[in-house]
Amino acid sequence: MNIHIVGIAGSMTAPLAIALKKQGHEVTGSDQQRIYPPFSTQLKNAKIPINKTSINKKIDLAIIGSSYLAFSHTKEEFLEIKAQKIPYLSATKYISQFLIKQNSILVAGSYGKTTISAALCYLLTKAKFNPSYMFGGQGLNRQDSLHFSNSDYSVVEADESINGLDTKAKFLYYPVKYLILTSALWEHKDSYQSEADNFNAFKQLIQNIPKDGILIYNQNDKSIKRLLPFAICPTIPYTQTSLQNKLIGKYNQQNLAAVEVLAKYLKINPKIITVSFKSFKGIKRRLEIKAKFNNLLFIDDYAQGATRIKAALLALKNTFPDKNIKVFYEPHASFLQHRSNLKELSTVFSIASEIVIYRLKFIPSQKASDRLCAKDYLSTIPHSLYIPLRGNVLKHYQNTLKSGDILIHFSSGGEEGLITFQKIIRFFKKNNVKINY
Repeated sequence: MNIHIVGIAGSMTAPLAIALKKQGHEVTGSDQQRIYPPFSTQLKNAKIPINKTSINKKIDLAIIGSSYLAFSHTKEEFLEIKAQKIPYLSATKYISQFLIKQNSILVAGSYGKTTISAALCYLLTKAKFNPSYMFGGQGLNRQDSLHFSNSDYSVVEADESINGLDTKAKFLYYPVKYLILTSALWEHKDSYQSEADNFNAFKQLIQNIPKDGILIYNQNDKSIKRLLPFAICPTIPYTQTSLQNKLIGKYNQQNLAAVEVLAKYLKINPKIITVSFKSFKGIKRRLEIKAKFNNLLFIDDYAQGATRIKAALLALKNTFPDKNIKVFYEPHASFLQHRSNLKELSTVFSIASEIVIYRLKFIPSQKASDRLCAKDYLSTIPHSLYIPLRGNVLKHYQNTLKSGDILIHFSSGGEEGLITFQKIIRFFKKNNVKINY
């Protein structure tokens, strides 16, 4: 088939495009004019053309990604697809129809989804289950982020957000037999107008689990307790794993505990579980150590929301109790455009001695009067500085980073901040100390 993906440079659509190309389809796509690594690199290496295809009847199927509304070019393409009556469906529905299998494992919640999904895919592959799967990150074990197979098992990182053509939470489109639930916090305030709406989405997800399914849940998360009575299937809590592994932080030990509980439920050989945990390296941009030299430590992390940031900082403090933690923060996530979420950041940075807030972004459709500005962040987050220019950020860290410091970069995307972070590291590499970046 000739498949065209609108909004191709996303965490779901880019891996989907590559997987479809491997299946033998002709795949093309469109997105904003400038796309960034890792997706730009991955799509280029897969020889998938972007923004070079005209909409015409040669396209057998159009897959519409969640971000298509964000750019005028992709919005116009979608209108043309409808005008020419080219068959189309959302990326969410494509995953639901063609990747999810009879033994469907969903991993949902406000945090931990990607790590749990990747670790579970890694373990099930080692155990010869050969699942179809999808998770929204890059596994450091060089796993594909999306994989189709002929197995009866599938694993999907199931998000509660509502975007693009979706009219309900993504995870409600996916059939489910086994569910791992990390949390049910009201994080996506861009998708749900009230906490009740968010609660009802998770409630429906749990009600979708059949009697012969299973709900594995984080017993340390209070937001889940109200949901448990709605399950008609058995429920099993998880806490922390005691198995040896490479991941940093208490919350990652909780993530792996969820994987361990499901693996035991599926009666996987305990030796395979142990070996998989020892060799699983984690996810890129999840407390990923980028450089370590001269008693300085540079770490990159995807966290944006309050719960994830707090967990990451606690993990660093517990692992490196004698080090001083500084934060380089890019608040890119769309849900951070809501003032109620900003207020939640007021205490989570308390472990850090300094928080540098980099260039702010905003949702184009949002009224100028409703947009958050630097003053809002500075008045909310103690010990914070707003430094929007790369050159000034570099100068700041060149003058202030000292032996014994940890610098952690929090960002959910964008090439600008990553380049800036790289330049900071390169400056401190001048002593010819070997680093891995």
